[in-house]
Amino acid sequence: MQIVFEHPWFLVINKPTDLLTQAVEGIPSVQTTLVSQLFSQHPDGPTPFIGIPHRLDRVTTGVMVVARNQRALRRLSEQFAARRVTKKYHAIVESTDEINTLENSEKQIRWVDYLRKIPDESRGEICDASIDGAREAILSFRKLRYQTLPDRSERFSLVEIELETGRMHQIRLQFASRGAPVVGDTLYGSRVAWIAGEFRQPPIALHARSLEFFHPQTAEKLFFEADYPDFWPEGHHP
Repeated sequence: MQIVFEHPWFLVINKPTDLLTQAVEGIPSVQTTLVSQLFSQHPDGPTPFIGIPHRLDRVTTGVMVVARNQRALRRLSEQFAARRVTKKYHAIVESTDEINTLENSEKQIRWVDYLRKIPDESRGEICDASIDGAREAILSFRKLRYQTLPDRSERFSLVEIELETGRMHQIRLQFASRGAPVVGDTLYGSRVAWIAGEFRQPPIALHARSLEFFHPQTAEKLFFEADYPDFWPEGHHP
């Protein structure tokens, strides 16, 4: 696990793909991987504490903050709940007329929807606000540029997304519902291959690029950015 920043109260990491944030015993996760990694550095010490104040999907890569004690976990969790954390993602999506009109400008589009988790399934859907389980989902995005991919003739769009809420599969659902699924996201309608390989779930072109939050001990504002994974094609990194 790549550790971007290390402090006695928290860690900032760059999550790899094909790894759950948390999981039941016996299944690898960000949490268990970090516990093992830290314990191997100090095998005579106690089992490290790793608290999870937010999550990324298995198929998503990028920056995360994790707590190293209960107080840090509480304070970080409170920041996420109060929407005091700025989360930005980069995604390669199928182009639509709405996205194309942005023409690589600073202009932003803001989408407000209601989402719900489909009962007994590991996916969600856009729904009416009156439906049981519906939760408001808000994001804003701007287009960074057109994006090409190896061996593809069509153009895609590289977008930067800022989440105001953190719902299950939010980015994936809101873009897919408007005809612009994230490349490789077959769960929500993408028909474009992204990365081949031996994965439990193949990655998608969605990367948590940056995170801004307040230091859980000192309240200092902090900013961290995560490098793109190696499988973003050479010459096509955002």
